[in-house]
Amino acid sequence: MALLASFGFLVGSTRAQHAPVKMDVDYAAFAYDEAVSLVEVYIGVEAASLDFEAAEADGFVASLPLRLELAPGAATDTGETRAAPVWADSTVLRFALPDTAGMHSGHYFTHQMRSAVPPDDYVLHLTVPDMPARPGLRIRQAFPVGRFEPDGAPALSDITLATGIAPNARRNDPFFKNGLLVHPSPNRLFGEGLRRMYYYAEAYGAGEIGSDRNTYIVYTYVADADRLLPIADLENRLDRTVRSPDVLVGSFDTGGLPTGSYVFHMVLLDEQNEGVVERSRKFFVYNPGVSREDPAILEIDFETSSYAEMSEDEVEQGMAHARLIANDMERRRMRRLSELDARRRFLMDFWQKRDAQPMTPVNEFKEGFYRRVQYANDRYTSNIEAGWQSDRGRVVITYGLPNDIEPHLYDQATVPHEIWQYNNIPGHGQSVFVFADVTGFGSFELLHSSVPGERSLPNWQSALYRR
Repeated sequence: MALLASFGFLVGSTRAQHAPVKMDVDYAAFAYDEAVSLVEVYIGVEAASLDFEAAEADGFVASLPLRLELAPGAATDTGETRAAPVWADSTVLRFALPDTAGMHSGHYFTHQMRSAVPPDDYVLHLTVPDMPARPGLRIRQAFPVGRFEPDGAPALSDITLATGIAPNARRNDPFFKNGLLVHPSPNRLFGEGLRRMYYYAEAYGAGEIGSDRNTYIVYTYVADADRLLPIADLENRLDRTVRSPDVLVGSFDTGGLPTGSYVFHMVLLDEQNEGVVERSRKFFVYNPGVSREDPAILEIDFETSSYAEMSEDEVEQGMAHARLIANDMERRRMRRLSELDARRRFLMDFWQKRDAQPMTPVNEFKEGFYRRVQYANDRYTSNIEAGWQSDRGRVVITYGLPNDIEPHLYDQATVPHEIWQYNNIPGHGQSVFVFADVTGFGSFELLHSSVPGERSLPNWQSALYRR
């Protein structure tokens, strides 16, 4: 993370420079017209990783050539061969300092590039060529671009997290947008030295929310990355007058947050206080002077808990359920546990640390998980497998119910399939899952998803056609 870097760079030093430039890349997509969306690529460069040279007029200057390509494809494709880019640009970034002695820890340059592209799942390829003093750099990042219709169904753009937002009329400024100067934070790092986290987003079709077509509610909050509940004093509700689009800006003070990962959430609410559309953005906080206070925890003794009484079959099924949402470290630990009592204790610990309200006797997270397991069993159980073991059941349990299901069960040209749309999966944004009955026996397999780590098939549309 750039703000944590220490500076040992000396202008004019003959010491060999071997490390590549330190760069962060982020992006956001917004409505443009019916055919394309506007994408913004945010590039952050740590000043100390650049090679500055003395210049007569500008003090000291560093140049950084780079090439950007946005090509259709899947983030899991590691080959060099890829589809032709829909957007390509080569440029040389130029950074100037009046005096390199004035560089400080956290000195960070930001650049922004824009283009309009058709909505699709893309991969961003950013290349910095080899330079005399430093090796080159290649960055490859998943880049899903959603479809936004200003006058269609309610929708939210991607969220830009920024170091500052202020009204301004300088239309020629590269950071100008809708009467504002929005300075993005490509590394999404806040805290010490940068207490306030700003956000920018656009709401579309808000007039379709509820019966009152003139107003709607925007709810924003900050939560720990592994919990869904808002952090005290870091939530806000705003009554908004309907506009299309409606520019949504604000900020939160991160100065009191302990070092760690967090998620910023934005939700459009209807009159019944139900979420209609949601977006989220993960960010990071570095506050070495702030300690984390653990909430009061309701002590549960293993020997008197229900876990100690679980049968071997119950433990086996409990472990299988837990694997659906376990992280890599937990899965490795599961494989090493052979004794029944150790597996029981693992399950107790597994669910306790996911309890957002440990001071209460009910584990709300676990209850919600098993409600989704029951839904999957009721909806997707077949002669072949239990519902929770099916691909559709696993996705429901892991990510919740989709916002939209597009069934194609009786199309003559294609095998039966379903396309699931999620308005927002925390950390991934708008996401799609495609399930298909490719065998003809009623078992819908996951064919493609835009979520990193899930199965990805770039040409999934052609795979649906009957042979």
